Amino acid sequence: MRMEELVLGMLKLGPAHGYELRSRVREELGPAWRVASSQLYTWLRRLEEGGYVSSALAELPGGPPRRVYSLTPAGEERFWQWLLKGSTSPRRARGSYLIRLYFLIRFAPHHLATYVAEERAVLDKRRARLLARDTGEDPFREAVRRLRLSQVEGGLRWLDGLADLVAAKEEP
Repeated sequence: MRMEELVLGMLKLGPAHGYELRSRVREELGPAWRVASSQLYTWLRRLEEGGYVSSALAELPGGPPRRVYSLTPAGEERFWQWLLKGSTSPRRARGSYLIRLYFLIRFAPHHLATYVAEERAVLDKRRARLLARDTGEDPFREAVRRLRLSQVEGGLRWLDGLADLVAAKEEP
């Protein structure tokens, strides 16, 4: 996941100034994602230049005016496109699936089952490639293959548990 989608999603929760957005990321996502202020402001500027975010100076009680950012219709469309389509790249950013999971739970829980199935398909392919990989007589390469295989299998177990949560959420 890129910062772009994270910022758009956080603004989907409502307009905010930069410090408030950074606090929102920390409060909402906790250990799943961290963002530096410099990174956040860089992305806010880029998104505003691209027409996905607008900003206005706002007087806030007890402090100086702050630039408050809002999602534009183009920004909302871009967010939904990412959220419901996901990444087309086979190499997704580490942790991006957790961020997408957060926003799906928050805004589109009826898409969770599809999300779990898509993630399972990605990990099943990865597992098959790792099982088929010939590391020859090289003990280091075999150790790395086994580590990656255990990580993929752990991800599959996690998805099984997530599927149970999704099923429980869908029950009346």
